[in-house]
Amino acid sequence: MTAEFFGSPQGSYGSYGSYGSYGSYGSYGSYGSYGSYGSYAAFGLPEGPIAAEAFVTTRDGIVGAPLGPIPGTQPGVPNDVQNLQRLSREVRAAIFSFALDTQVELTFEQGQTAKATLWRKEDAHTGKPGCNYKKLARIKAPKMEVFEEQMGFLTGYADIRQDRGAEIISQIPAPVPFYQTIGFIDPARTPYTLELLATGLRFANFCEQQFKYVLAVKRPIELSPQVQPMIATPTHGSLPSGHATEAFVMARLIWKLMLHSGTPQYGAGGHWGEMLMRLAARIATNRTVAGVHYPVDSATGAMLGLTLADFIYDLSTGNGWTTAKFHGHHYAGSSDFEWHKLYKADDDTQKDQSTGPDGVWATATQRTSCSAPDPRLAWLWNKAQAEWVDFNPNPTV
Repeated sequence: MTAEFFGSPQGSYGSYGSYGSYGSYGSYGSYGSYGSYGSYAAFGLPEGPIAAEAFVTTRDGIVGAPLGPIPGTQPGVPNDVQNLQRLSREVRAAIFSFALDTQVELTFEQGQTAKATLWRKEDAHTGKPGCNYKKLARIKAPKMEVFEEQMGFLTGYADIRQDRGAEIISQIPAPVPFYQTIGFIDPARTPYTLELLATGLRFANFCEQQFKYVLAVKRPIELSPQVQPMIATPTHGSLPSGHATEAFVMARLIWKLMLHSGTPQYGAGGHWGEMLMRLAARIATNRTVAGVHYPVDSATGAMLGLTLADFIYDLSTGNGWTTAKFHGHHYAGSSDFEWHKLYKADDDTQKDQSTGPDGVWATATQRTSCSAPDPRLAWLWNKAQAEWVDFNPNPTV
């Protein structure tokens, strides 16, 4: 992927330091005030040497004679989700990331083209560290001639750069505000939803960057001097597209929250899911318009993002997951990116097969949960889910 979802203007979405604070989400004005809650500045006293000196002299003035005996304090409650409520978002971010990142590993194989597999861990239930592995996502890179043929799409899409310029630049950082135009997301209304999205995006970046590194697909700018991207080309590999991966992670997580909330309008016809996926696809396609990705990058990223979102959902709820494969040798160079070939929004399922002129290029299989939900992720999911449950207009019923 190519741009920082949270913060600095170019690179990958991955400025990890800014993920924990809502102040980095962008231009929506009230976000900025959240960043100050971690310091005394939120209550009117700047943190620094003057404040420290003031606290010293205040103590000197009021401590006085020792107080009487103080009753014993209860010990903390170890390894309990009760503690999460009293931690800062930044601290919780590290805890949630550990819960996800430690559940996957990636392996690499070199054949006619590179192939990488992301494995999920299944608890061996021995009481000691140990696990079994199940395939979560496998990506086999296309042959070089596919990328060469796809250069024609970049030439064609370059014609609409003027029309899409504002979108492309605005979507270099995290495009959370774009999703806010579809779902009612606001830090005052849905703080835990935003925290869940940040958790999902950190995890997506963690995974996609490993795929990019081992597959090492060259960017379009390395295939022709006439691409001339309208934004800086990131240094990491082209496939899978990080913007596509993270856009579809975000779209599917939001849709799952809506769909399982029980709120009537969300479950009727899948309209919000359709719109969320259309937005994710447009964000992905805009990277081809900008000149930094091939359509096949977006197809791979969408498959990976949808799969990772389902994995996060399973670890949070125990309601099942999806294993998916991308068969790069069967993706035709003449094929543009089309998300409907991968996913059905109305029932929130990935399609068993995605087919093009050269055969089946993606497969997906639904799996039952192979482990109990992680209590930390379940806590966050339940908090976020509650933000989408509608109020009962007849509370006495």
